[in-house]
Amino acid sequence: MLSKQQLGAIIKRFRLERNFTLKEIELKANVSATHVSEIERGKTSPTVGALERIARALGTEPSYFLDEDTSPNVSAVRKGEHRVLTYDNWGATIRCLSNGSRRSEMSMLDVDLDPGSSRDLKPLTHDGEELVHILRGVVELHIGDGRHLMKEGDSIHFRSEEPHTIRNIGDANARVLWVATPPFRL
Repeated sequence: MLSKQQLGAIIKRFRLERNFTLKEIELKANVSATHVSEIERGKTSPTVGALERIARALGTEPSYFLDEDTSPNVSAVRKGEHRVLTYDNWGATIRCLSNGSRRSEMSMLDVDLDPGSSRDLKPLTHDGEELVHILRGVVELHIGDGRHLMKEGDSIHFRSEEPHTIRNIGDANARVLWVATPPFRL
């Protein structure tokens, strides 16, 4: 059985990974931002109804927060077993090279970006750090107020609190290795 501190930490990490503010959860779940904050800090336990509304607002099932993570301390993801997501509106294919269990504190992604592709959605901001290594092509990263032109073999490391976007400015597919903490949940 999870303690209220453990449950709160899981909810908070999940919310931050999805770039939701407490106010956004309040509006989507009809649970006050103050109450969600108290839950996340382990000061109180959510009612069944509140947990269900918070989970739905975050796009998951309440059981995600309640099921104990029994993943092993060592896990391997074999070639051909990677979870793959395709974002047509962004022109990106993402292969998750790590297992993505709740215990993970980082994730590694292999990202292919189509020529001219751009993550034109709102810039991401969240807790943590990211390291991007360019395996092929030319990409432009906007991090905070800075613009960084990165070519094959270049790497960049930054705090994720800085608003950030990436786009492929080359004529061919770009491929980047992306390491993040906290982990992306795909």
